[in-house]
Amino acid sequence: MPEIEHGYRRGVSVVVEAIIVAVLIGEVVPKLVEAGIFPKGLFSIAIVLSIAGTVMTIDKSRYWSFGYLAGFCIGIAIALPPLIQTGFLGLFDLLLYGGTAIATIFLRVKIHI
Repeated sequence: MPEIEHGYRRGVSVVVEAIIVAVLIGEVVPKLVEAGIFPKGLFSIAIVLSIAGTVMTIDKSRYWSFGYLAGFCIGIAIALPPLIQTGFLGLFDLLLYGGTAIATIFLRVKIHI
């Protein structure tokens, strides 16, 4: 069964993926929209997909062990501060990932009780 180190890697990878998406949406997509390559609604689609991915993560958390969940939360907590300094994560991102961590803990504790 996956334990803390697997959860840690997953937590860090979630934050790194968020940075990659933020760079694409913040830097690349606006230039492609200006050039007429992508439609203007692409930004909205990317946000919806990001939120859907977060909901799927929370849904899968009911199968996680407490060690995996602890590693996931530790990974997010360690990876976020350095990445916040890059300026690519905004308040919405912080609320989204903080909410994900809180929701997964709540769901896991609720299932355990």
